Amino acid sequence: MRYLINIFIFLVFSQLLFAQKYKQIDVSQRKFYYEYTFYEEHGNPNSVKSHQMVLEVGSQCSKFYSTSAMYADSLFMLYANEPSDVAFSKLLPQVSGSPVPAYCNYYVYKNYPEKGTTLFTGTDMSIEGNFLVNEKIKFNWEIDDNSDTLINGLSCIKAKTQFAGRNYIAWFTLAIPINDGPYKFYGLPGLIVFLHDSKKEHVFKLVSMKNVKKPIYFVDKDFITTDAKGFVKALEASKAELIRMLDNVTFSDDAMKYKAVMRVQRRNNFIELY
Repeated sequence: MRYLINIFIFLVFSQLLFAQKYKQIDVSQRKFYYEYTFYEEHGNPNSVKSHQMVLEVGSQCSKFYSTSAMYADSLFMLYANEPSDVAFSKLLPQVSGSPVPAYCNYYVYKNYPEKGTTLFTGTDMSIEGNFLVNEKIKFNWEIDDNSDTLINGLSCIKAKTQFAGRNYIAWFTLAIPINDGPYKFYGLPGLIVFLHDSKKEHVFKLVSMKNVKKPIYFVDKDFITTDAKGFVKALEASKAELIRMLDNVTFSDDAMKYKAVMRVQRRNNFIELY
């Protein structure tokens, strides 16, 4: 059943993919890979999922998104000049096994389109709505100068903040003097290595990094402009459309279909809590 659902979602995703445009906005100097662990259902540890995300840092801006999306985007650009049916036949076997989870289907651009701006683009659960949120976010960090711990061989300092309905604890390192971190988080005098909310329902941990000089692209789509709360509302509302789409998926029995529908309905724990 999981395979069938993943294929179905990918078919819809691929149709949208061919309508995307890519604009180079910077050149990455370094890439930081984070393991993102999160509860799909609020308060339910049995709903825990994990997905790898990447932070691309350039000289002017940065981009944070799923490594599965990074891989799909690179393939799309590779096959962009081929007929759509040919490109699709080549893309499908390479990406269908690694879909982007519903709560990771976004891009976060910091200092783009201008310095001090955070641009968020996200897709709803039905993969039919693409949203753009342009924000100016200022984090009020409380740094604990007396704290010091070693994470992945890096000496880290503790800091706390509040954001979008949750309290967060971050560990940053002065060894990497980059004012950035996972998701929308930034504003510390070093890279955020480890970050989690107080209930540990959303956890980002740096797992690897590498120096690389490759273009950073803005992925342009037919966006609906909204604010952060509006996106969360759209994400929640799209559940009904996704459940309707499941009617077109073949299940072995009614119990399996019920399980799939309930899994969609129980997704209520996006990182921003309003």
